[in-house]
Amino acid sequence: RHCPSSPVEAKPAPAPISLARSMLQETKRELQKMEEQQEMRNTMLEKLVTETANQLNEQVRSWGSTPTTRQLSGVEEQEKAKAECSNCTFDINVLLGELLQRCEKLQEQVDSLESRHMAVGKLEKLMRQKSQQDQELRQHMEATVVQMQGHYEKLGFISGSLQKDSQQMQKAIEV
Repeated sequence: RHCPSSPVEAKPAPAPISLARSMLQETKRELQKMEEQQEMRNTMLEKLVTETANQLNEQVRSWGSTPTTRQLSGVEEQEKAKAECSNCTFDINVLLGELLQRCEKLQEQVDSLESRHMAVGKLEKLMRQKSQQDQELRQHMEATVVQMQGHYEKLGFISGSLQKDSQQMQKAIEV
C-alpha cells in the first residue's frame, strides 16, 4: 500500500540511454583519432631518428675517422653487440671511443697552446725588461754625450784661451 501522507523520496530522472551511447561513441572516435595521431608521431619520430643517425654516420665517415684498432675480447664483442642500436647503423662504443680520443687530442692541443701562451708571456716580459734596459742605456748614453759636449765646449774655450796666451807670449818674446 501506498500512503498518500507519507513523504515521497525524490529519485533522479534517468538520463536517456541514447544520449549516453552517443557520448560513448564520440569519446571512442576521439580516442581513435588520438591513437592515430600518436602512431603518426611515433612513425615520424622513428624516421627522424633514423635520418639523424644516418646523417651522423655520414658525418663520422666524412671526418675520416677510423675505428679503434684494438683487439676485442669475447666479452668486449658481446658489449659491442649490445651497444649497437637496432635501428641505427653505427656502434656507439666505437663512436664514443673516437670522441674520447678526439677530446684527448683537443686537451693536448689546449695544453700545448697554454704552454705556448705562457712561453709567449715570459718572452714578452723579457722583451719589456730588455726594452726598459735599452731605454735606460740610451738615456745614460744621451746624458754622457751631453756631458761630453759640455767638456768639449770647455776644452774649446780653454784651448782658445791658451792659444791667445801663446800668441801674446810669442809677441812678447819677439819684442
